[in-house]
Amino acid sequence: MNTPSSSMIGKKVVTRRHPEWREHQLRWRWLLDSLEGGERYRQAIYGYDTRGLPIRNLIRHKREYPDPRDMIDTGIGFLGPIIEDSNAYPNSSREIGEGYHRDPAALASDDDYELRRARTPVPTFVAETLDTHLSRIYAREVKRGGPEDLVAWWRDVDGRGTTIDQWMIETLAPLLLLLGQIDVLMDHPAAPEGEDVETRADMLRLGLDRCIASCILPENMLWWRLDPHDRRYLECLVRENHQVDDRSRVYYRLWTAEEWTLYNEEGEVVAAAAHPFGRVPIIRLFDGRKPRCRNIGQSRYESIAERQREYYNRDSELILSDTTQAHPLLQGPEDFVQADGTIPIGPSWLLPKKKNSQGGTVSYEGFDVVDFPKDAAESIRKNKADIRDDVDRDSALVKSTGREGVAQSGLSKMLDFSDGNNRLAKIAKVLAKAEVLLAELARWVCSDGAVDLNDNVEIVVVYPAEFDLYTAADVAAATGEFQKIVAAAGSLPKTEWQLLTRLVRLSLPGLGDAQYAECDEEIAQYLEARSQPALDL
Repeated sequence: MNTPSSSMIGKKVVTRRHPEWREHQLRWRWLLDSLEGGERYRQAIYGYDTRGLPIRNLIRHKREYPDPRDMIDTGIGFLGPIIEDSNAYPNSSREIGEGYHRDPAALASDDDYELRRARTPVPTFVAETLDTHLSRIYAREVKRGGPEDLVAWWRDVDGRGTTIDQWMIETLAPLLLLLGQIDVLMDHPAAPEGEDVETRADMLRLGLDRCIASCILPENMLWWRLDPHDRRYLECLVRENHQVDDRSRVYYRLWTAEEWTLYNEEGEVVAAAAHPFGRVPIIRLFDGRKPRCRNIGQSRYESIAERQREYYNRDSELILSDTTQAHPLLQGPEDFVQADGTIPIGPSWLLPKKKNSQGGTVSYEGFDVVDFPKDAAESIRKNKADIRDDVDRDSALVKSTGREGVAQSGLSKMLDFSDGNNRLAKIAKVLAKAEVLLAELARWVCSDGAVDLNDNVEIVVVYPAEFDLYTAADVAAATGEFQKIVAAAGSLPKTEWQLLTRLVRLSLPGLGDAQYAECDEEIAQYLEARSQPALDL
């Protein structure tokens, strides 16, 4: 009986791909490109179309496809299958000359598509929205409490002196909210080269008992097997990039509950080691879950990324339109056109007119400038404004009553921020839950799986629930209008109590239930006092 060799097993391991990963990996990469923007967004390739040309964020018009004979003669394009298992962007010299880092303006000659791609600035809607939301949430202090080992981990999360606040703001929170999910690996730091670790004392001396956290992008979590409750990984395969001899090489690490094994691209075992955790020390955090998938998150910023791409394409079309209209066509007598298609111009750019002396009279044929129609360009400009409004509305940055906003003041303007506060409060709850799950896994890793997560040790992570989304002038104006409403109250105490308590919640979103109860009681006492004279009559 023949048994498979280790190399055959390794090749089978490194080629594993989960069906849910195959379905969503291009989408994840596109979302990350939308966040990063710039040249990465401009040059990103998401496969190849039926004519062999790369699929980019800038959509190619039908008239912008080159002649198939030109593709063969000049080498434009790359006829091949869609590359779905690639951690780097294709870097074909036939496609962009000297590679990914070449200036895109090098191809912006008489090719309208490359002209649009080179001259169109990449919008930053996704980055702006994420920065706006997170800056509001972390503008206030996040309260944390827990055992001493957890507090020590919060002071240095990744082994580089990064605090939990810095790590959440700069690394984990943007990725979690953008992708709807993120995997986090908790592990002990690797031993320094030349150091032998044989005892517990050696671990303490070298600081190897600490826990360091690192994020794994979804596109690098290639395959997994979950427990029956979809809470933990039983096995998972992670793609890693390592620097070897000044070159970046791809490796694959297979995690199980007892050990990890590192493979190279050929499926050969490079390293292997047992770990003491008793479980895979990787957890997938979610913002929301896709209803038809077991282990895939739902991004709340996907619609903004879609509008960013549409705005990018319309902006490119407007740039091309304005460029074309800046050089109008000249229509004149056919006799002036030479055999080579040129028109003779005299000194000082003098353009002669054709003389017509037939019939006994002398006349001249004039030249006319053909004006381009402007309606199409104006329509694109209006559509760009509509897309920008849609982005603001999805981000709860403006009043969501229509595209044509009107200036408001006082209480009505203040109420516009109620939706924004509610959205930020939901995001804050997601981040707080993620921190608690990370804290539990960090304690598990620090103790090598010996800690009891069901003990009475309480982990407290409290994010703010109310946010200052209005100015002092708005608050002052709203307070004055609220006082006017209260001063006229008293005729319908029961109805007015319902209206005023609802108004307080809209005006002051994010307060605790106890605070709202105090306000309700105060309003009830005031209305009772105001309505008493009327009852005595």
